[in-house]
Amino acid sequence: MSVTQKLPKQGPFSPIASRASALGMVSSLKAKTPVGEGNTRPVYETIHAEPNTSFRWHQHDYPGPLARWNHHPEYELHLITQSEGRAIIGDHIGSFGPRQLVLVGPDLPHGWFSPLKPGEVLTGRDVVLQFSVKWIESLMALCPELGGLRNLLQASTLGVEFTGPEALGLGEKLEAIGTFQGAGKLAACLDLLATLTSAPFRTLSLKGETKALNSPEMQRMSGVITSLMAMDPSEIRHDHLAQDLGLCASTFSRQFRAATGDTFMSFLHRLRVCHACHLLASSPLSITEIGAASGFNNLSNFNRIFLRLRGCTPRDYRRHAREMTALSPADAADFLN
Repeated sequence: MSVTQKLPKQGPFSPIASRASALGMVSSLKAKTPVGEGNTRPVYETIHAEPNTSFRWHQHDYPGPLARWNHHPEYELHLITQSEGRAIIGDHIGSFGPRQLVLVGPDLPHGWFSPLKPGEVLTGRDVVLQFSVKWIESLMALCPELGGLRNLLQASTLGVEFTGPEALGLGEKLEAIGTFQGAGKLAACLDLLATLTSAPFRTLSLKGETKALNSPEMQRMSGVITSLMAMDPSEIRHDHLAQDLGLCASTFSRQFRAATGDTFMSFLHRLRVCHACHLLASSPLSITEIGAASGFNNLSNFNRIFLRLRGCTPRDYRRHAREMTALSPADAADFLN
């Protein structure tokens, strides 16, 4: 295969829209449209607990009104029951697959995006437990046995993914909460929280909550982020995005950084490296071909940025990925993401 040939659209990093259709969504978010009107959707999610409950447990489909890039002041334990795709948690961009379990801290922006066929709906893709800071702090004060949660909750400000075989059992406990009512539901939640105190995990984001979370820029960029996560990263162009928003390139860059706390190019590099990791682990393409397919203009640039973001070269990543896959699928998932 030559470097200029297009790759088949398959696997967890398959774009869910072409550049034209994805940017059609972006063009509906032009700067002249007032925030809160038209197709602009705010990223702040208001959590409504059911009456006489301490926490909120629910399951929802994808796509759906709750399945978007969002933030809220509550902690969120989030299970993916099916599908693959890209996740953004704080400044982390990585792949996800079935049974991924993540704890997101207060006001840390997050979202999971699956590639879909036209009209496809993933029923019950997301299982979510949400609870307030006040509730969990009061609970730990009353129950010293839950004191082990403190380190986990602190780490969740960066987003944590539960690892190893324990994660499967935790996900099953989370799903089971929905089968109970009343005191039984509370007991099932306490059982899950107690198990979390000793569960292995890894942090995902390098930075915590984004500043200016409720700014107009943040609300507008919610749609941009959703579009970017759907696109082939090799086709994303800074000037094209700015133009579709009716902004000059410098204004777009300023608003993107104000909303996300990161530069657009830094975000794009992480998205492209995420795509390259998938290809390195799953395709027979050469390193040069993968760099080009991920949007890097030359091999030197690809190697340099990959090393900075992943701590190893693309060649070493591919070698480790093959070794890990041969040993243990669970361990491979920890490494590959």
